[in-house]
Amino acid sequence: MTTATTTKYTSVLVIDDHKMIANGIKLLIGDLFENFYMAQDGATAKSLALKHNPEMIIVDNFLPDITGDILVRDLKYKHPMAKILVYSFTYSADVIVKMLQAGANGYVVKKDDDEEFIKAVQLLLQNKEYFSPEARIHIINRFSGTEDDYSVKHLIANIKFSGKEIELIRLLCKQMNTKEISKSIGLSERTVEQYRSNIARRIGAKNLAGIIKFALQNGVVQLDDL
Repeated sequence: MTTATTTKYTSVLVIDDHKMIANGIKLLIGDLFENFYMAQDGATAKSLALKHNPEMIIVDNFLPDITGDILVRDLKYKHPMAKILVYSFTYSADVIVKMLQAGANGYVVKKDDDEEFIKAVQLLLQNKEYFSPEARIHIINRFSGTEDDYSVKHLIANIKFSGKEIELIRLLCKQMNTKEISKSIGLSERTVEQYRSNIARRIGAKNLAGIIKFALQNGVVQLDDL
């Protein structure tokens, strides 16, 4: 089992109704924190959070007294500086999107390996966001082609993308030309070129191959889509 070692942080609160899982998390990341708190239900979690104001909160979606997204929304409102990581068995698109909208800073599925979980914890503690590949794909699929910038921002390699930009990246990966893309997403050809140039600059891509590589690495498209 891999353990995480780095600078110590003040405290973490783990909310999971399975004590064995909470203890497993403690083995993995306990050394990162001076204080480690556990709660098995939402009411206890709220009380501990209010008392200790943890830097990080790790929460399951299924709890005996409250749904995860409602708890996350409440915790984020009362403790806006806390980094909230959802750690759940479910990879339902609806649940993942609800958690994102509630204010979660990251989402990892419990079937993922220990390294994935530790990576998420460390990135959140560095004031970044992290959604595991499966979660990220669900979010991108849900919001691509929409104007809901709030729901997409910060999700792809920590770069803000609007729904239009996500759709444009996908169409570029299919090697559609400017005129075809313009008709597909309802933007002028000049605007499409501006979008493309801006996207390439932000992701550090020198050409279309670079954009495709970025899209594949970050789950925006799959090989079967190309």
